[in-house]
Amino acid sequence: MEAKIELMGLMAVRCAGIVYHLHGAQARVAFARLALAGPEGVTRHELADVIWPGALPPTWASALRTLISRLRAFVGPLQSHPVNPLVKRGGRYVLALDGNVLIDVEEAMRAVTDARGALDAGDFATADRLAAAAADRLRFPFLSEHEGHWVAERRERLTEYLVTALEVAGQAAMRSGDHPRAALLAEEATTRGPERESAHRCLMAVREAMGNRGEALRAYQRLRRHLAEEFGVDPSPETEAAYLALLGPASAPAVPSGGAGGYRHRPVPFVGREQQMTTVAGAWSWATRGRRQFVLVTGEAGIGKTRLLREAGAAVAADGGLVLVGRCDEGAMVPYQPIVEALDGYVAASPDDPLDAVSPAARGPLRMLLPSLGGPCPSGELPEQPVVFAAFAQLLTVAAGERPCALLIDDVHWADPQTVALLRYLLRAGADTRLCVVVAARNDLPTSIRRRVRGCMDEVMLPLEHTGEGTEVTLGGLDFAAARMLAAELGTAAGTADGDPVRWAHARSGGNPYMLLEVLRHQAGPDAVPPAVARLVAAKLASIGQDATRLLQVAAVMGPSFGFDTVADAANLDVLAALDALEALLEIGILAEVTAAGSQHPDRAAVYEFRHDIVRQSVDQQVSDARRRHLTSRQQVVPGAGHDTEHRLSRTGAERV
Repeated sequence: MEAKIELMGLMAVRCAGIVYHLHGAQARVAFARLALAGPEGVTRHELADVIWPGALPPTWASALRTLISRLRAFVGPLQSHPVNPLVKRGGRYVLALDGNVLIDVEEAMRAVTDARGALDAGDFATADRLAAAAADRLRFPFLSEHEGHWVAERRERLTEYLVTALEVAGQAAMRSGDHPRAALLAEEATTRGPERESAHRCLMAVREAMGNRGEALRAYQRLRRHLAEEFGVDPSPETEAAYLALLGPASAPAVPSGGAGGYRHRPVPFVGREQQMTTVAGAWSWATRGRRQFVLVTGEAGIGKTRLLREAGAAVAADGGLVLVGRCDEGAMVPYQPIVEALDGYVAASPDDPLDAVSPAARGPLRMLLPSLGGPCPSGELPEQPVVFAAFAQLLTVAAGERPCALLIDDVHWADPQTVALLRYLLRAGADTRLCVVVAARNDLPTSIRRRVRGCMDEVMLPLEHTGEGTEVTLGGLDFAAARMLAAELGTAAGTADGDPVRWAHARSGGNPYMLLEVLRHQAGPDAVPPAVARLVAAKLASIGQDATRLLQVAAVMGPSFGFDTVADAANLDVLAALDALEALLEIGILAEVTAAGSQHPDRAAVYEFRHDIVRQSVDQQVSDARRRHLTSRQQVVPGAGHDTEHRLSRTGAERV
């Protein structure tokens, strides 16, 4: 006979289609204590302490005997045989139930554990179903009319299970693409467990996956404020790392596991940047001793600048430092965007009013600029620049006065001149503060933007470089050993014609981590270009101009390496226009000039090649059939084209003879 005990909500026993209710608060708490004790049972004093959590009444022993008699009558229908399940063994009361009697609390707890296992295994549908069912049961109150230590402890444990169930269901829903439902579940988890950091991390991930980075940041700020107010502590390094992850590009919506999707959800290890991290760590060490530092991180798109900033921020947080994060967006509407974002996050997460520590003259401008204080106001209404700069400097000094501070700014190549001027002012004003500023900028942008960025960064860097307080870190492609380590930790098992998928992916990507990962994930053939890489290349081509695009298309059709005269003629460009186009492509890092060490022909014309072979393939695939036929016919009539192998180099840079 199957029976079920329901302890959550209105306590009941369901047996053979009949529902039995137990009346009386004392009887219900005693029954719950016995049901959850299992085969170990409880002593009469343990049971009495639960029933009468204060002082025991003088007649408690006889009252307990009467209560036990009532419970024996209540649980009688649970057994198919005549022996009553409520027995006394070795001085302990035991509710000896058959194996087919289920208890809702225990079922829900097992379901949460199983749901977590299903989520870890990538079975999102099962995880969602189990966690949602458990949450539905655990939302009911537990012995709401009773108090006492045992009841309070049990409620706290059940709440933890409920929050876990909501987290698991939220993560499963997010990874299945149901973001609105995932957000509702994660919000409920943070409401029921405001100090539960994993719940807040779940909410941050959902909001970021929905493309609402602002709400994700606010979820972090609410957690940080709550922890500071209630416990006087900071978020854990894991939560700080999740916060720093918001610095990066917006995430694509989660996809179910299996194939490339399951691989995509695996955390990407951080490899091959030991030297660069040592440089940043050295700058941070000097900053903690009161010597301001500035670190400029440069590299092409996808090379790992954002990840380096994120890892640096995680290291700072683990060291007890304060991490402030901002980013620059192209054409940003908010004045001084990255500094506003960074300091607003500090203000929003501070349990006290940070403006109490700044001068009255600085409070007005800060209220006009920081969203947490009522800003931002229209730029035309802002005070004069010196007033704004001084206000920001005061607030940053306050922040760095609490503990050493790292200000991380991503995509600084989009910074407007006013933001660069503010950054320069903050570094000058913070000469004696425990401040380390780390910014990241692309070096593969069109010439006009690149020169502007370089000029702005030189304005910031040069005075600090002279005093040993400024450092530039340039990121190149990962070497093969790092690529091998990356693939091994991710467990990639793609196969290729030569049997070495990592070497093949590394050769195609040139060690660019973004392209390398996409090649490893996208296993559709040796010449297939992952869609994400194709979009990245298309964005680059959109900024290089018509002549450069024509030259690049000719080069892609010709092959990995080529001579200048050949492609210029085939593209039907005059020499000066072709040179301008070639220089633009070299400056943004799509092409590279190849030289052969120890060449026996010093007068031989230079040879050029694509820096990343997958970029060449992407450009080649964007060439229409009509244009390809035209370029092929042009190549055949250009003198020496297509058969001047003495002018070509192998992909390793050695001369072909």
